[in-house]
Amino acid sequence: MNNLDSKCKRCDWGTLKRWDQMDEEQQEVALRLPRSADFSLDERKARHRWCTRCWYEDVGDEVGNA
Repeated sequence: MNNLDSKCKRCDWGTLKRWDQMDEEQQEVALRLPRSADFSLDERKARHRWCTRCWYEDVGDEVGNA
């Protein structure tokens, strides 16, 4: 993954972080965000990324995003 893949698609300023890259406080915020019923918490932690500036949640739908 390059830096362009990590750039937030919503605010165009923040950096997308995986669950394991966020600190405990950031993880707590992410847990409180509204989410689609299509994804379990375990799947969100394993595959999704969050912008810690605007809290956009990238679900990894784009090609080449794993």
